[in-house]
Amino acid sequence: MKKLRGWLSNSRKPNDPGDLPDPSRRFGFMLGCAALGSGALGWRLFDWHVQQSANLTARGASAVLARSEIKPRRGTILDRSGDVMAISRGAKGVIADPSVIHRDSNPFVIAERLSHVLPGNSASIAERLSNPRAKYAVVDRRLFGKPVELLQKKIRDKQLPGIRLEEDRIRIYPNNELAAHALGFVGESAAQPGDVVGLAGIEAWYDDLLRGQPGLVQKYVDALGRRIPIGKYSMQPAEHGATVTLAIDRTIQHIVEQELDAALDKFAGESGSIVVTNPQSGEILGLANRPTFNPGLMHQYGAVGPEFQNRACGLIYDPGSTFKLITMAAGLDTGAVQPDSVHNLPGTVEYHGQEFKNWDERTYPNQTMTSVLQHSSNTGAIHIADTIGAKSFYEYVDRFGFGALTGIDLRGEVEGIVRRRGDPGWFLPDLASNSFGQGISVTPVQMAAAIGAIANNGVLMRPRVARAITYPDGRQHLFEPHAVRRVISSDSAQTLIRMMETAENRVTGNRALIQGYRTAGKTGTAEIASGGRMLEDTSIASYAGFGPLEHPKVLALVIIHKPQKAFFGAEVASPTFAQVMRKVFAYQKLPKRS
Repeated sequence: MKKLRGWLSNSRKPNDPGDLPDPSRRFGFMLGCAALGSGALGWRLFDWHVQQSANLTARGASAVLARSEIKPRRGTILDRSGDVMAISRGAKGVIADPSVIHRDSNPFVIAERLSHVLPGNSASIAERLSNPRAKYAVVDRRLFGKPVELLQKKIRDKQLPGIRLEEDRIRIYPNNELAAHALGFVGESAAQPGDVVGLAGIEAWYDDLLRGQPGLVQKYVDALGRRIPIGKYSMQPAEHGATVTLAIDRTIQHIVEQELDAALDKFAGESGSIVVTNPQSGEILGLANRPTFNPGLMHQYGAVGPEFQNRACGLIYDPGSTFKLITMAAGLDTGAVQPDSVHNLPGTVEYHGQEFKNWDERTYPNQTMTSVLQHSSNTGAIHIADTIGAKSFYEYVDRFGFGALTGIDLRGEVEGIVRRRGDPGWFLPDLASNSFGQGISVTPVQMAAAIGAIANNGVLMRPRVARAITYPDGRQHLFEPHAVRRVISSDSAQTLIRMMETAENRVTGNRALIQGYRTAGKTGTAEIASGGRMLEDTSIASYAGFGPLEHPKVLALVIIHKPQKAFFGAEVASPTFAQVMRKVFAYQKLPKRS
């Protein structure tokens, strides 16, 4: 210890100038490091700018700003109760890089391996892989389940060089054919291949809302498609599609389709339609056509056939005697006739050179207007039209919406055919035939809306299939009922409803009546013209009616084309109407009369 203290006492102080390190040595060391670093940097610059100049220039030119689209999820379609009618789910697309396939394998070998998993034959797949310069080719889309698992395994096992899977979506219709014509279907856009767009029905009408807005990713990538980490990168998220809630009720739709199928089977009908509405709001509660299709299996249909036609708004028919309600409404509203007004036209009349008959060819002396409806008298309808005159008659035809689009939110609606006085091809006998629904062509939706105006105290409502739109951010737009115009006075409408009910109750064996409920309606039986003449034993049988009359909430129009086992609307459409309404009333828990 003493030695240590001695040593410390004899040591020099640190601030002794003679003991400081030589600064020239430190400076020399630093200068050497700088020179070495400068040499290395100079060599690297020389290497880049001289020796590798051409290579780096080419690589720099190959670095590009790549833009890729983020596909939005297509919106869901729900029924009025929130049950899913159409929804998109995740799937996979099979993408090929033909240049890699030609370099590392053989397109025919790859096509043969793919054909064991994908639909289609190896030749059609090989054709998509045939261009050795192409770097992107779509082999198949919208795959899910077992095929995806098999492809993933083959790719992992390196059996499919140049093949990869990318994210895709598939449209699912969980109820198969149910409400097919209202829903419509989707397909690939002709303008932008690969994009899915609505091509019919609600899918087409609300396509802009259902599709959403795509997002965008921007990034710099090298020649191999790899992102350059220090390059530009930005992402704009996709805005998914809105949800469309329908006015259609899935249970009512089931009822409608079940009864339409039963009627076509029982009476051997060629085709048919049933439309069910709420006459007070114009909402479509059910809409069915036959023949029909499965919107989820569009890829299996080889060509466009009659099953894709939305007969409810896209095809026209002669309404027959259901149109007498429009004629009677015009007569009552103008004051030309009252329920007890009478006419004495015989069962067969000549009107401006053309002969017209009642369906039973009977004469009803002193026939009242209520009896005209009861016996579905053609000559009685002619009497009304002739009394009010062609000008007033066609004004009411226009008011009720015939010959014009209803504005229903379905693609492909047509206007129908109405020839008015003064139009080319119109003759005075046309007023007579039009008064009982012949020689005038309408759509089922037009007819349902017009009869609905009578049920709605004389106010015509715009028919609507959608009930609400819900946006991705939670905002909701509800479609309010849209009154088009008043077509007849409330008094005229109520008078006509009472006449309809009375007439229906007087019909012997009326199969349209429903025990426990008050309803009003009218049959229709239209002959079918072909080649300038009426076809024998061929008809369009229909019935339009509504109820309960205390507060009409449901209207149904039944149309059966060319029934083979019966002819008249009273035989074919009336019982179908009753079956539909009976089940709908029960489903809606509408109380029966005591």
